[in-house]
Amino acid sequence: MSDLCAKMCNINKQIKGSKKVETKIQTPTVGSQFTTAKSGVTGEVKEVVKNANGSLRVRLDVNGQDRWTTIK
Repeated sequence: MSDLCAKMCNINKQIKGSKKVETKIQTPTVGSQFTTAKSGVTGEVKEVVKNANGSLRVRLDVNGQDRWTTIK
């Protein structure tokens, strides 16, 4: 019985330690200014599309040019 208890304790530790941390994405609004995280490019939000995996695709107007970026 002690082997079974040890295995169950290990399983419980694995379950407790494997909690998924979920971050909430703040959705930009059309017409607002948005700055990309990696390249630091700023533009006006023209379109926001939610992907199936939960990320967002955002179309920016940067000096008259369209630029797409992903928010994870």
